[in-house]
Amino acid sequence: MDRTLQSIVEFSTMTRADEIPAEVLTQATAILTDSLACAVGGRDCMGAEVAKRFPAQPTGLGGAVIGTGTPYTPDIAAFWNTSMIRYLDYNDTFTGGHPSDMIGALVATSLKYSGVDVLRAIVVAYEVFHRVQKRMRAFGSDSEARVNYLSTDQGFAVAIGATAGMCNLFGFDRDTTRHAVSLAATHGLPLRASRAGELSHYKGVATAVSARHAVFCCHMAESGLTAPDAPFEGRHGLMEVMAGAAQPAELDAFGDWAILRSGLKYFPVTANCQIAAWAALDLRKLIAPSEVESVTLRTSRFLKHESGSEPAKWSPRTRETADHSLPFVFSTSLRDGDISMESFEPGKLHDPELASLMDKISIEVDEEIESEWPDVIQIRVEADTANGARHVVHLRDPKGTYRNPMTRSDIQRKYVALVGPALGEPQAIESFEAAWETSRAPSFATVLETLALTRPDAPAEQRASYPAE
Repeated sequence: MDRTLQSIVEFSTMTRADEIPAEVLTQATAILTDSLACAVGGRDCMGAEVAKRFPAQPTGLGGAVIGTGTPYTPDIAAFWNTSMIRYLDYNDTFTGGHPSDMIGALVATSLKYSGVDVLRAIVVAYEVFHRVQKRMRAFGSDSEARVNYLSTDQGFAVAIGATAGMCNLFGFDRDTTRHAVSLAATHGLPLRASRAGELSHYKGVATAVSARHAVFCCHMAESGLTAPDAPFEGRHGLMEVMAGAAQPAELDAFGDWAILRSGLKYFPVTANCQIAAWAALDLRKLIAPSEVESVTLRTSRFLKHESGSEPAKWSPRTRETADHSLPFVFSTSLRDGDISMESFEPGKLHDPELASLMDKISIEVDEEIESEWPDVIQIRVEADTANGARHVVHLRDPKGTYRNPMTRSDIQRKYVALVGPALGEPQAIESFEAAWETSRAPSFATVLETLALTRPDAPAEQRASYPAE
């Protein structure tokens, strides 16, 4: 067993809830609560439509699908949950990815476990995800790397982290965990092509496929199927594929509770664009949108690459492209004083006034900002007016980043906004309180029950809007 695999196995099998600091469990609770809200808000996604075509589980415990008490096979439930969590691109951000995608798999397999069990598994999954994803990102700065990390997607770390979290949840021994994690790592590297150009449906389900794979890896390992001993550092393993030679991966040591540095999203746009919305709101305090002659957004190389380097970002035709577009997010926030789910309605995407404002925007890499990325997220806005005046806004660490975290009331506001349309505001608040008290729940199933859109006391039109029991 290679050292990377061994370190993940040891951490997954040895971590107990009473060893996890209280603030870490609180952070996991905030992330879980936020993710449940995102799932309900994304319940009509294409991934859910695909998952519905699989038959429900006729007998047995099955897998839990957020929003309905109907059991499905655990792997389909994981795909379904993660598809919903991801759909709005409103869930969390950490180490260049969205590790709450793993929660879809953990919730799917949670019905026999307590709230603390689920929170502990989330913490394990996050710590593993962070270290694997951080190592993947390091290939981008390694002159000897054969494959740039920007060619691969976060699903690799999602599959490994989710598998490690479930192994902890299930109480797997070291041997079973070793095989499960190795299977997850060996399966392959998802391509980042899912995020290029005009985005397809697959972008929204790419990590759902990884979550489903994680469930199946656990099933295979529990059933006795063996896996390679050195998927990371051995012959034809990760390091050889990415760097050209088998060698130690040198993951960060476990123990620093990296989950505390994860962030949540205040606005329903990609993590990269959160700061653009806040910067536009600050600029709006200085000048009216109609006064803008030209705007230069100066930021990191990654932000420009992801959200401001393709023509499609200046003329988005879908929500999936618009919420990844720096020009769209900045222009909408500047003009409307906010950006919300309503901002992505078809009429808004084709608004000539908004298109005219976007055409005034250019995006440049700022080397000073680049030198502090990704530790500090920032943007510098230079806006020129017709009378020759220049207004500058420089923003760092927007709301939701770990140095400027969302509060309980921020998360509740977001939760009710996403869940309220499905359950009604009173039940949404009730559900939020249950989720926030997950650590006290003897059975996590009771938390999920508060989100069931098929509840007998729900209005008929709401019950009909989701898969019936």
